[in-house]
Amino acid sequence: MRRTLIVMSALAAACALAPQAGAEPAADPALKVQAVFGTEQFPMAGVAADIAPCGGGASLATITTGADGSAVYAGAPGCYRVQVAAPIGCMLDGDSALEVTSVPGATPLATFRFRCA
Repeated sequence: MRRTLIVMSALAAACALAPQAGAEPAADPALKVQAVFGTEQFPMAGVAADIAPCGGGASLATITTGADGSAVYAGAPGCYRVQVAAPIGCMLDGDSALEVTSVPGATPLATFRFRCA
């Protein structure tokens, strides 16, 4: 009897952890931010990017680039305004804000290039 309970518990746990057959696939990220520096375009970690709707309004999120120089915002499809500030000792090559439009099946990329001393 004890062995039966152990086997049944193990089977129940395996069923609970197994993915469901009709589950929806993971949604695409709304946008990806990339920060690079130098002519070689080395990845730049630690750059904070504010994400807001294109039409204006409050910031939806602030994401920070990782060791690979990129960060992902996982929101719904739509138009987003991405704004960064140059870290100390660096200058931004281009605009500090970009607008990107996200649609299902495609992840737009907002790339910011810096020149650092």
